[in-house]
Amino acid sequence: MIYPITSKCNQKCIFCSAYNRYNCEFNIDDFKNFINSNNDNLVVLSGGDPFCISPSLLLYILNLCIEKNKTIELQTNGSKIIDFDENILRKIIFLMKRTNGYFNINLSSHNKSIDLKITGLKNGFSKRIKGIKILNKFGAVIRVTHVINKLNYKYLPKFALFLLKNKNLWSWVQFSFVKGIGRASENKYIIPKYSEVSPYLIEAMEILNKNNFEFWVDHIPLCFLGKFYQRHVDYVKINKGIKGEYVKEKKKIKKCRGCSLFKFCSGPRIDYIKIYRNL
Repeated sequence: MIYPITSKCNQKCIFCSAYNRYNCEFNIDDFKNFINSNNDNLVVLSGGDPFCISPSLLLYILNLCIEKNKTIELQTNGSKIIDFDENILRKIIFLMKRTNGYFNINLSSHNKSIDLKITGLKNGFSKRIKGIKILNKFGAVIRVTHVINKLNYKYLPKFALFLLKNKNLWSWVQFSFVKGIGRASENKYIIPKYSEVSPYLIEAMEILNKNNFEFWVDHIPLCFLGKFYQRHVDYVKINKGIKGEYVKEKKKIKKCRGCSLFKFCSGPRIDYIKIYRNL
């Protein structure tokens, strides 16, 4: 279950799915009602960017989650971490460990110039890597999210090699095909075709697989993942009978009929179909 604790962010990512979706200021009572009324063990603290709120408020939110025995996924672009006092960061990481939680850091590229084009943040790449290194030094568990879009998909194999070169910094990666909502709905040129992305994504997964580095994929149909279709998060959820919002975001089309993976796949995203009308 995802809860945006702020709408503030220091980046202007061309793919931002939260853009114009809400303008929120954290409300303690609303958040308490949220975690009290939901049986899901995982709480995803999102934004904006959680590191754009005050350290004291972030610590307070983490403690509320601990009281309810929730596991926390803290989503961030990682660039604001360097602005936090190290003693505060130690406390944040300590609380995250108590929940068996992890940091989900959006890393748009292995290259600073591409990162700048995607995020709009000057020196964002170096700030992000520095922040990740600080978290790593204090023992944080880090997942990397890589949003696949028109500006970075051809570099997926190089990104995989970058992950391996620095594999001590993070635990696993999730490749997430860009959603056609938020800012991406205004910049539709950044949404590539599945068929364009597929060979580069499969090559990247092959590299990671050979080196025993954990990876997952989302928001692209199973038929474009080659032999790695079981690494799709929906494949796992469907096999386990787990229902959720992911089902509402996607829709099987006529072309999906007859596919051997039909019953294990959610189909393409609805916003993707509106752009390309087909696979």
